[in-house]
Amino acid sequence: MGSYNISAGHNPAGKTACGACGFLDESKENRLITKEIVRLLKSYGQKAYDCTCNNGKDQSDVLKKVVAKCNKRNVILDISIHFNSGRNDSKGDQIAAGCEVYCTADIGIKKAVAEQIRHNMKKLGFPDRGTKTTNHLYYLNHTINKAILVEVCFVDDKDDFEFYQKAGYKKVAEAVAKGILMEEMQMGEPNTTGNKFKLKIGKVNTKNDSLRLREKASIMGKIIYKIPKGAKVEILNEGKKWDKVIYNGRTGYCSSKYIKQIK
Repeated sequence: MGSYNISAGHNPAGKTACGACGFLDESKENRLITKEIVRLLKSYGQKAYDCTCNNGKDQSDVLKKVVAKCNKRNVILDISIHFNSGRNDSKGDQIAAGCEVYCTADIGIKKAVAEQIRHNMKKLGFPDRGTKTTNHLYYLNHTINKAILVEVCFVDDKDDFEFYQKAGYKKVAEAVAKGILMEEMQMGEPNTTGNKFKLKIGKVNTKNDSLRLREKASIMGKIIYKIPKGAKVEILNEGKKWDKVIYNGRTGYCSSKYIKQIK
């Protein structure tokens, strides 16, 4: 029987130092995956501990608290679950970005587990971006146990989103959990219990004028497009004052009071 520390990166969604957002919300999805990995490892007869931090004052505090939880015990491996960002592919270019794993050195158990996780994720359709070595990640540098960091896929890539939507978080968690134990993932029936996503559709509900699509969620944000009255938009994230939307391949923020959800 082995012991493992699993953690979801960043603070919870909506808090300071939360994760990246796009088609997917990193801080929501990585917590779902982490809980499922812990559950699966326990069901496989292993010891698994959730070391996620939900009350960090800032990103530095989150990292310190996660590492402190991990360092309370000696385990075979520490694994942190993250999602990537930076693709800015809101339309879908038929090229998924995929999964990658970080560690300080691509050797031993870190190498073996990283390769198996990537292999299992590839079976779910995610391109393999490889194992990357780095000495610039606090989590990897400060855990007393050997550690890896998994970047599941890109939150802002529509093609990645579609693979994630098809698989569901439970299959992703299984791919990682099996990888931790260096086991091949057996592909059976399509997942029907994982989360499924469907973007909400909104309609621009201004009185007369077009609706400004801004680069940032602020009236000071640069206007990147003017959406005509009555036009339909895809809603990525709903906020109290600003909604993050997609219109004609452009992603930005609009005043939520002028977006009426229609489905």
